[in-house]
Formats: sequence, C-alpha cells, structure tokens
Amino acid sequence: MTAKEEKLQNFLTALDAVKQDYTCGQCSEMLKDPVTLSACFHLVCSAHFGSLTHCPTCKIPLTNCTTYKDGDIESNVNLARDLCKIFEEFQKSVPTDINLQTETSNNTSQKGGKSKSGRFTPEMVPKNKPEKSSVLINTSIKAASKSDLKIQKAGLNTTVLSSASSNINKGNEKKNKKGETALHIACRLGKVESVIELLNQGANTNTKDNAGWTPLHEVVQNGRLDLLKLLLEHNTLIDVPGPGNETPLHEAIRYNHKEIAIELVKNGANINARNCKGETPIQLASEEMKQLLKQAEQNIIQTQGINITYISELHSELDFEEITVYCVSAFRTVLNKLKMLAKHHSNLHIETKLTKKVTHLIVDTDENDVCASTVEVLQGIVNGIWILTTNWITKSTEKKLAQFKNYEVIGVGTKIYNGPRNSRYNKYKQLPGIFDGCHFYFHNFNIKFEISPTIVLTKAMLIKLVTDAGGVVLRRAPNPELIPESEQLVPYHASETSKLFKCSHYIIYKDTYEPLYNMPHLKALPIGWLIECIEKYELCEPW
Repeated sequence: MTAKEEKLQNFLTALDAVKQDYTCGQCSEMLKDPVTLSACFHLVCSAHFGSLTHCPTCKIPLTNCTTYKDGDIESNVNLARDLCKIFEEFQKSVPTDINLQTETSNNTSQKGGKSKSGRFTPEMVPKNKPEKSSVLINTSIKAASKSDLKIQKAGLNTTVLSSASSNINKGNEKKNKKGETALHIACRLGKVESVIELLNQGANTNTKDNAGWTPLHEVVQNGRLDLLKLLLEHNTLIDVPGPGNETPLHEAIRYNHKEIAIELVKNGANINARNCKGETPIQLASEEMKQLLKQAEQNIIQTQGINITYISELHSELDFEEITVYCVSAFRTVLNKLKMLAKHHSNLHIETKLTKKVTHLIVDTDENDVCASTVEVLQGIVNGIWILTTNWITKSTEKKLAQFKNYEVIGVGTKIYNGPRNSRYNKYKQLPGIFDGCHFYFHNFNIKFEISPTIVLTKAMLIKLVTDAGGVVLRRAPNPELIPESEQLVPYHASETSKLFKCSHYIIYKDTYEPLYNMPHLKALPIGWLIECIEKYELCEPW
C-alpha cells in the first residue's frame, strides 16, 4: 500500500468512527434532527424521544429527562453524512487491514508505539474525545490539502486500553495516608510538568482520595485553568461528587473562579447538580456568574456521555484481568464447566461465598435473560458487580472467555428492573450509592423474615444491603420534630419532582404498615419498596 492509500485508509477509518458517534442508538441510523439527553448526554433523533423510557445507548432511566439541541452537532452530522456518500466508493475499494496504532518496539519516534522504556508517548493518548474528533475531522476536511489527518479515535479500543489497563482502580497507583495519588499531589501543588508526566504514564484522573476529592477538585480549588484543561483531555469525569457531594463546579462557584466555571460548563458540567444540602451551582452563583454559566451552556464543546462510555468500556476490559466468580446455578453441568474453565484460565477464580473479592455473580435466568430476585442478586447490585447469566459459562471455551456485556442479566424479576446495569454505571461514574442521603429505621425487624420465596433476610443482612448502597441505619425511630441538622440531607438520587426530593428519613415496616408519617422529610414505607429500589437501582416513588 502506498503512502497516499494509507493516508486515505486512515481518513476513512476516522470517518467511520465519526459516523458511529453520530448514529442514533434507537434506530441505528445516522442522526436526524439530533437532540442531547440531559440524563446521560447521549444523542438520539428528536422523533424518538417522546417514546423513550430508557436511554437506548447506556440504558439508564430517562425519568424527568429533558433534551437540548446543539446546532454545531447537527451541522457536523450533515457534513459527516455527505462525506460518507462522497467516499462510499473508496470505502469499498481500499484495503481495511491497516492498524492505525501500529506498535513498535525499536523505533521510539514512530507515533502510536511504545518507547524502549515501555512508556506511552503523548501521540498515543486520544487527547480529543470523540465529539472533539468529529469537530477535528470536519475542520480538517474543509482544508483538504492537509491530508495527513491524525484522528486518535481508532486508538480507543487498542492502544489506550492496553496502556491504561494497569492503572485504573486496580491498586497499582500508590496512595499516601490521605489516599492521595501522585496526580492528586501534583495537581494540588500546581506542578505542571509532573502532571503531564503522570498523565502520559496513564495516571487515573478520576481517583478519589480518602476525603472524596479527585485531582479535578484539586486544580479547581487552586484556580489552575491550565491544569484543568490538561485533565479534561484525559477522559476525566467532570461531575464526580466530593465531600458533601460537591462537584468541581460547586467548588469553582464557591471560589469565584469564573474562567474555570465557564470551562467546566462548556465541557459538560451539570449546573443543576445537587450537593447533600440540595444546593446547585446555579443557585450558589452570583447574578454575574449565572449569566456566564448560561452563556457557557450555549457553547458546549463536548458532553460527558463519551467519557462515561469510554470508562465503562475500559472497566469492562480491566474486569477481564482478574475474574473472581461466585456461581449460584442449580445445574451441576454449569458448575462443572466453570471448574474446567478455571483450570484453563489463570485469571479466573471461583469463590464459594459471596465476599468482597467477588467481581462476577453468575445466576440462572429465564429465556429472556431475566433472573429471580434473591439475596445474592441484591448484594451483587448494591456492590456494582457484574451479574451474568449462566450462558457466559456455556459459551466460554478453554481458549477464550466470552465477553461479559453479551451475557449480563437483562432484568431482576422483570425486564424493566435494570438494577445490575444501572448500579455498574453508577459505580463507573463514581456517583454515590442509591440510598445516599437516606436514613432508615427498621421497625420490629428482630428475627429472620421472608419477603418472598427467594428472599429471606435477617436484620443484619438488611442493614448491610442499605449501608453498601450508601444509606445510614438508625438505632432509634426518628423524631419528625427533632431531626439533627447533620441528618437533614437531600437524597442524591431523588429527582426534583419526586415525593422523596426532601425525604431524608424512612421508617420501614415488614408486612403491613400504617402510614403514620407522610411528611416531606419523613415517610413510613413497606420493606417491598426498599427491595424494589435495589432491584431497579432507582429511588422509587412511594406507593
């Protein structure tokens, strides 16, 4: 293949990547009149929104979700569509076996490869997210003479994944007594060269220290716009809540860092994110700052949807490194096959109990890949682990383990109870647990009791479920007139229109209950409500 043909192939591969970015998750066609979902920032055709209950891309619920339009995205979609038509014949005729991220062990100057030290060079890191890639390809196409197009999208599932797989949340980043990584410290001290060096080495930009701060919180508090831009180029989640559920944008408002606040919003920060007191950045902002934030919202550079998708894909690959399975199948053939697989795959381990070591729970399902609601499934959901059908075992072989995402259970008890997936994505986004901001008192739960034929709980098991999901269990029944100030919190996952928007305290009854309390801040609810919240991994409306 000649140099020109290789450049053309690189261009077509990049164009195909842009096409995928601009494909509607609902109709699988290129977007028409695209709108952005406020719940997750994925794109869909506007015609589909009215009938959607869940995002077709990430499957999260669209309760109280709104949409907004971006004229730049629409023009980019139209341009990409036109280009696909123009280059259709080339796509059929040009060979497709070129690897855009060719690795090299000897030539350290070749882009897309490793140096002799094994470190990755800046060219290998996709500094532009796919939305930015779309803008880059559009502007580059307009200047057709600049045919040496360097789109890093293709590296997303090859070079970048392989480089970062040893660095994200696998214990390979050393922490000090405060839980700070080297990147935390470099960001806090404002050491630009150290930050660049660490990012090039694949440092995780989303790690929390013991207090809950991320490197992004550190640079925002110190007013370092230059470091902020560096972090945003490396798959940084922008709305990760810190102590008190304060996002970096909350901090920018509190410190009156105007340029930083604008940059955060332009990169997808949520101006309506609530802290534990229910305060949003837009509410805390001065009148001048409010105007700046609203103007920035009209000039969004990129959304957070692609970061979340990228990080979930990255975690999926990382989860292959060490697979610790707990299987509750009733079929001996499945258990025997699992033991055989463990002998042939050094990264596959079997646990006899559902402990904190378990990364994958395997369960029997019906023909629709729906599993029964059991204590094990509830525990798996609140801990955000993979819950797979037994088909994952039967489809895996001695040579290759099947992909997890193809065998994740669809629902718990019913297709519409999507707790397993919702919980995983919540963990990937580093958001608080489903019961964050909620205080529970269990009325008369002194002995083992049966909620359903498959769910038999003790009070200790119930307490663990709640605390693992971010909630607090009270020893005494709350006094509705004397709620301590420290407990007057806003549930993180309750929407503004929910009856639970200000409800921080719950009295849970077993079988029947009398609604003695139905106040905005205190409600009496049955145990079935709590179980349903876990099965859906949503803070459900009270019955």
